[in-house]
Amino acid sequence: MDIKKENAKLIEFWDQMFKDREPMAIEKSDFDENDKLIGYLKDLGNKSENIMDIGTGPGYALLAIATLLDKPKKLYGIDASASSILLAQETALKSGLKGIQFAQKNAEDLKEIPPLSYDLIICSNTLDVVPYDTSKAIIEEIKRILKKGGTLLLKINFYLNKELIERLKMEEIDKNTYTMNGIIRGMNLTNEEWIKRFSGFSLIKTDEYERIPNGPKDRIIILKKE
Repeated sequence: MDIKKENAKLIEFWDQMFKDREPMAIEKSDFDENDKLIGYLKDLGNKSENIMDIGTGPGYALLAIATLLDKPKKLYGIDASASSILLAQETALKSGLKGIQFAQKNAEDLKEIPPLSYDLIICSNTLDVVPYDTSKAIIEEIKRILKKGGTLLLKINFYLNKELIERLKMEEIDKNTYTMNGIIRGMNLTNEEWIKRFSGFSLIKTDEYERIPNGPKDRIIILKKE
């Protein structure tokens, strides 16, 4: 597998996905506070000061934290997709949100961030939709950037069983790596396999999250850096 080629295809895919979306001002009522993911973002956000979202997309997680929490936070979101970052920036601007910054950065750019800089890192549906070696590089940077005792909120897609792979017409292009229409859409590991990749971390909690109504549930893994 050509990793650079696959990553370039991913960036192009997500750029197309977000390029025509209009930014709109958001407020508290736009977020369902009974939503399980929102609950975790609020709880962990309340306990943290410096928060980073790796693979932020249009900024949902950080926008939620900035909108729902009264206490100011230092929020920084990065994504390799220029159009998703532009959407996140303009949404934050229209919403009058302070203390939030978005930047177009890739996995390699994480090396610029000083060690032990953040006490909460969010990585939502990111590590499981990139090539394995790319996710490995990101994980190593997370280990370096996160403070001792800091928390990682990892959200990953539902586990792909044989039936789902066939129904979604997914193609395995590398070990545990599946594409849809030529784009990587699943790094298919069990919870145990994901947790094992984070040496030096202890498990706080695993949970499930219904992102797609009545569909297979995404997975939430919360880890603490020892």
